[in-house]
Amino acid sequence: MKKSRPCVCVLLALPFVVLCALIFAAVPAWADDPAGLVPSGAFEGGQAWGSSVGGYPVLSLKGSWHEMGRQYGGLLSPQLQEFYMAIKADLEARGLRPEHLEGVREIFDTYSDPMKELLQGMSETSGLSLEEHILLETSFYILPDLVIEQSKKAPSCSGIAVAAPRTADGKLYFARNWDMTQTAMRPYLKYLALVALNPNDGSLAFANIRPIGQVYVETGINEKGILIEVNNGAGSDPTENPDGTFVPIELFNLLNECSAFDEVISRLRADKLDASYLVQVADAERAVSVEKPTFDTHIVELKDGELYALNNFVQPIPPAWKGRINEIPAGYRDDRQPVLNAIFASDEWNGHVTLESVKAMMEKTIDKGGPVVEGPFGTVVQVIVVPADSVVLFRAWGYSGWAQVNLTDLFRR
Repeated sequence: MKKSRPCVCVLLALPFVVLCALIFAAVPAWADDPAGLVPSGAFEGGQAWGSSVGGYPVLSLKGSWHEMGRQYGGLLSPQLQEFYMAIKADLEARGLRPEHLEGVREIFDTYSDPMKELLQGMSETSGLSLEEHILLETSFYILPDLVIEQSKKAPSCSGIAVAAPRTADGKLYFARNWDMTQTAMRPYLKYLALVALNPNDGSLAFANIRPIGQVYVETGINEKGILIEVNNGAGSDPTENPDGTFVPIELFNLLNECSAFDEVISRLRADKLDASYLVQVADAERAVSVEKPTFDTHIVELKDGELYALNNFVQPIPPAWKGRINEIPAGYRDDRQPVLNAIFASDEWNGHVTLESVKAMMEKTIDKGGPVVEGPFGTVVQVIVVPADSVVLFRAWGYSGWAQVNLTDLFRR
């Protein structure tokens, strides 16, 4: 049998193929890393970067909740240990007592299984024990109590949505200020992180913006483009529901389980939460403020492209609430209200709003015509979300400029 000879074209192409293989093998794995992020490591399938602005950790984790916890701990082990040692020493110097530790363990016991699994997994790879992780997880619950007795009259968080017809491109922009014990938390602002969780149990991926090691949710966005953030509503209704769900746990569940905007609203209507809150929900088309006193629910819709939520329920309140809430809390005046009214009344905010307009607003303190609160109790973290583009900008106030992340690069990576 006559032997066939290999095609000359194939022979000529072989050196080129080998050369290409060598070139691509030499290209580092981070060649396709998301814009604005600098690769910092990989561990058991999880990936880590640092934001080019601010140097904030950005993680994309995948697998079971336990596996994602292990990835989290392995990727950020030195930083987690550093943060823990610093915050523990701070808490002890401020008067940390055994009852605080008992209280945080009780909080942990109410956490959902996925939240517990994340922390358990971290403790296996971070160099910290589970008990140490529980203290780190709850450290920002304890710190405000040790610093000041938080006044119900103090400004505390704001959520601001602007959309068509006010925006130049027709997109919806949502800006969020997280206000807390600003001065006391300033040393820990460098530990702010964006962590994308990609569970393999069929539930939804979502990103959480919090200091490292903390898995509870106060500001997050899921893979369906649904943003959820929460403001304290105790100024309007200071009562509590001892048998209600702790709101950071419920926000974790909503982001992880709800693929539609109306599903989130339906769940919030039915929820019995532990205290009074204003929960803001937004996507590419819609934004609402879900006002939740301890006994009812009221939905405030985006109107004429405008919505903002502070810490008091907006007027007019439902008639059934008369006498059950503080319509205007005694001695209370929130200076952000006239400031935000003036912003929305301005020419720029009537058909010309861009992302730069929103960023400019978030640069200004109250005395300069913006919503940012300065002082011992003031703005700590800022977030801007463009749901239509899956883009998130975030930063620690007074620490850095805006870090920008496209979440499509982190979800199901």
